Amino acid sequence: MTSVFRPSGILDAAAAERLLDAAPADLSCVFDFSDVESVHFAALRRLMNARRAGRKFSIVNACDAVVERFTDSGVGSFIDVSRKPKPLDMSQYEEFGASFMSKSYNSFDGDAMIKVYGANASRELVVQEKATARAVMLFGIPTPLVGTLYEDGEKKALDFERIPGKRSLSRIMAEEPERTEEITRCFARMCRQLHATPCDPAIFRDRVQVHRQSVERCTAFTDQEKAPVLAFIDRIPAVTTCLHGDLQPSNVIRTPEGEDLWIDLGDFGYGHPLLDVAMLYFLTRLIDEGRAQHLFHMGLDELGRVWDIFADEYAEARSAEAKQAFEREVLPFAVLHMIYLGTEMGFVPGMTDQIRSMLGVF
Repeated sequence: MTSVFRPSGILDAAAAERLLDAAPADLSCVFDFSDVESVHFAALRRLMNARRAGRKFSIVNACDAVVERFTDSGVGSFIDVSRKPKPLDMSQYEEFGASFMSKSYNSFDGDAMIKVYGANASRELVVQEKATARAVMLFGIPTPLVGTLYEDGEKKALDFERIPGKRSLSRIMAEEPERTEEITRCFARMCRQLHATPCDPAIFRDRVQVHRQSVERCTAFTDQEKAPVLAFIDRIPAVTTCLHGDLQPSNVIRTPEGEDLWIDLGDFGYGHPLLDVAMLYFLTRLIDEGRAQHLFHMGLDELGRVWDIFADEYAEARSAEAKQAFEREVLPFAVLHMIYLGTEMGFVPGMTDQIRSMLGVF
């Protein structure tokens, strides 16, 4: 989970230095400005210089005066700064869908859609998704625009640009099964392009380190069980190409004009491409029939076909032997994803036993 630091009062040069000293220099973090009244120019310069030097942080919950200081000075061009959340009023929205972590609503005027997050999504996670979605858009990855952070008691929400008539790639496959091969190959080519795109380590998170922290914090397994997992993480080659973080065809939407956009970018970062591919493997090979139908409106047989086509297009694994070799490469990364999901959002029944049965892959 991203570290959060909360300064207060007037942020002058000395306070900015203390804030930077307290935050880890090698990890992404969030500075919560809920209690910051104003920011001195000298503090702006220190924050800007730290950002230019490669420090990874975003600022959230800033009052209007602080946001204006960042914007007017131009420092906001270097640092992602978000205003305090607005009150959540759902009277102008109607529900149209749900996922594991949120429900989605369309605005009556057709302009926006809003994601209302469930109790299993922390405030830090929602803040991170907003900051990351904005950074990804500025980086040039095709994605809907992100808007305002809302909050009402325990409820947290983000609004996004609504794309009327859009469908996710998984929805297209579920509704038009005859197009499964076409859509899967398109998705695989998108993944190859994404994984060939150099990422900016100064902006985005190192996904390998995120997974290392998740394993270290996980209390579901003993230190002895975690030791080979951590040793595997240490052997992963350092790569700085883009990763989606939640790679699956549900997280690409197609507009009526035929443009494909990445969505749900809260885990975007950089690292070894198989860490991304492993999420797709987990969702097509390692879940049960009930979850397959709930998440994708497809059965395990259909999802298995999706994986086979993906492996053919993405990895050129065309023979049975090549597919098996590719799966052996992916499998330990898939276990990392399962531990991450369980640690961050809770293990579903039977998941820890499933992971234990797979620890031999390390």
